Amino acid sequence: MEDFFSEQTQQTESFDIKRYLFGILKRWWLVLVITLVVTIPWIIHLKGQPPVYLAEVWVSFDNMTGDVPASLLESRRRKLQSRTFAATVSAKLGLCIQDLKWDNTTIFDRDRIFSAFYSRETPEPIPGYYNINVYPNGYCAIYHDAVRLDTVRTISAVLDTIHLNGLSFSLTPEINKQHGTISFYIQGLESSVKSLIARENVIFDQTGSLMRVTLKDANPNMASETLNMLTEIFLSEILEMQRENESYNRKSIEDKLILAEKELTRSDYLLKSFRNNHLRGINQETQDIVERLNRIEPQTRQINNNKNELELLLSRLDPEVSDFNDGVSAHYIYREIASLGIFEQSSAMTIARQELDDLDRNRANLLGRLPEHNNAVREVTEDITILEMTISQIATEKVREMEKDISELEENAERLQKELKLLPEEEMKLTQLSRQRRANEEIHQLYLRYHKEAELAEAVAPSNVSIIDDAIPPSAPITGDKKRKALIGLFIGFMLGISSAFLWEMADKSIRTREDINRYLKLPILGSIPKVRFDTYEVQDSEKAKSVSSQIVTHDYSPTPVGEAYRVLRTNLLFSKQTDAIRSIVVGSMSPGEGKSFTSTNLAIALAQQKSNTLLIDADLRRGVLHNTFNCPKKPGLTNYLTGVAPLSSVLNETYIPNLSLITCGSMIPNPSEILGSLRMQKFIEGITKRFDFVIFDTPPLNAATDAVVLGTLVDGVAIVVRSGISNGDVVRRRLEMFQNVQAKIVGVILNGAGAEVAHEGYSYYRY
Repeated sequence: MEDFFSEQTQQTESFDIKRYLFGILKRWWLVLVITLVVTIPWIIHLKGQPPVYLAEVWVSFDNMTGDVPASLLESRRRKLQSRTFAATVSAKLGLCIQDLKWDNTTIFDRDRIFSAFYSRETPEPIPGYYNINVYPNGYCAIYHDAVRLDTVRTISAVLDTIHLNGLSFSLTPEINKQHGTISFYIQGLESSVKSLIARENVIFDQTGSLMRVTLKDANPNMASETLNMLTEIFLSEILEMQRENESYNRKSIEDKLILAEKELTRSDYLLKSFRNNHLRGINQETQDIVERLNRIEPQTRQINNNKNELELLLSRLDPEVSDFNDGVSAHYIYREIASLGIFEQSSAMTIARQELDDLDRNRANLLGRLPEHNNAVREVTEDITILEMTISQIATEKVREMEKDISELEENAERLQKELKLLPEEEMKLTQLSRQRRANEEIHQLYLRYHKEAELAEAVAPSNVSIIDDAIPPSAPITGDKKRKALIGLFIGFMLGISSAFLWEMADKSIRTREDINRYLKLPILGSIPKVRFDTYEVQDSEKAKSVSSQIVTHDYSPTPVGEAYRVLRTNLLFSKQTDAIRSIVVGSMSPGEGKSFTSTNLAIALAQQKSNTLLIDADLRRGVLHNTFNCPKKPGLTNYLTGVAPLSSVLNETYIPNLSLITCGSMIPNPSEILGSLRMQKFIEGITKRFDFVIFDTPPLNAATDAVVLGTLVDGVAIVVRSGISNGDVVRRRLEMFQNVQAKIVGVILNGAGAEVAHEGYSYYRY
């Protein structure tokens, strides 16, 4: 017993593939049920699923040079998938209509019912169920839920447009020739907008100059029509924004050009008037100072303009300073900074700009295949953020560098101004007027060039974006072969069934095979008894006893598999090297219905058939049944002898089996465990084992009483009966712990009710 309990702490479950395969085959019904439960709804879903068509359109951004920043691509994508565009398209095409039916037959092509159907953005269409009852008398009635909205002539609904509840529609001429009920559901504008956005997809090529827009719909004509309208609105919005921007820029430059012309005219007049009134020229020294000042001032102005432009862009990156309502993305500002002409000689900015372009292209490619939350997209985005911070640092250093240059130029200009002050007043005045006139002329020329560029940009703006190919109705759906999808569903259902059976088998702790006994109990296997018809476990004792009596399979020496199994069990008990000589044994089980009494009876018969004087004792003093098995009187019995009421000779019953005697349980007593553990019981066993060659005690189940443990200390060994597929391995192991602290020897396990795959392989010999 010590070896048994020490081994329990070290046991490890090994993977028995044969057991799991057998378990899956045994639960074929579970695999079948799950397969059908998954496959049948899936096939029904596929049959009711409408076909899905995919329309596509290509948009080109013609005069884009080089790679387009990812931020601009993202801006275009968001604009195209914005709620404003979707709401306009949804209203114009009446996408709010759902579940269109004609006499309860679903209609996927609404052009068969409506020649025109659209709604309004304001006021929005009223959601709900609508019915149009077309009558044979030439009239049709329009209902919203149960409320009648209007009744009109059917021909009027065909020729004119009906306006009701924010909806506008006309019927097809074919409807005028029929009668029936048109039913449909109108969803809210917000729901139709979300549905449209969910069915859109926008993909850019690597350069960003081509954009592919796709749309899914159950109606091929509606798919192409919706997509064409969506892209047309997008193009018109883009072109209109370009025109407005270019026009605004041109007008702003025109205003500045007019002011520059006025300042130039004024400076010309002042210089001309001064020269007419003062004929004296200025000397060479004065001219040199003026020329140097004229060179310094444009340089200072240019550097200052560049610095202001760079500082303006940097300020728009500061959330405390920038006005983010202008809609300009911060990512675009970083790229604008990197492309400024003042960084043409900066190797650091050139490298950063090139790396940023490469990362933008990489991110645009990833976004075409993966969602934004994908790890690869996130890593590239983080690299872009780090590089943008580098660009910001380079730009900040450039601002400090330009401030230093401006300071040096201003110091030189101040020194030259002091030198001019030393000149005669008239020469200094002439010098100032000349410088002012030259400065105004430069400003005028600059704004004149800007104005021409703005006029040219405004003229060519409409050619920037164009549609390469309009969307056409798709010829075939993209939903694919429904038969193939049905087979996939069947396969998935079958695999789920297999997995469920496998998991069930893994969770099943019942003992079924010899390997299970080795895994859970680590005890010798005395024998495996094939399964017989002994399934009436829920009946009363008398009925159960009759069932046992009818299943005594060893009394006639017939060479059946069950009879041979008990003879093998007899041999293992008598001649096994793993056990010493045994003359008395307790047969016990964990719970009722495991075949304990059945096994005790047939084992006793098998021993008696070997000419061994065998005694079978019914030690189940609570619910003994062996007296019914052999048709012997229940009283007097074991309890009567132990209490001194009856002598031993009166409780010994000869059975119709030669060499087999029986002692029944006897009268009911209140303290059976104490009686079985008494000194009188001990002396009884000592005497009876001298009189008989083999003594078998049939005891109550261990989960009902500890009688088997008490008797186990008085006999040579204890045999445990487990029922294949019924006895739980963990429960049996825990129950056997009751023998841990007593002087009892468990000689082995008898596996009852084993299947043909577990029983002795030679048993098949008897089936020929």
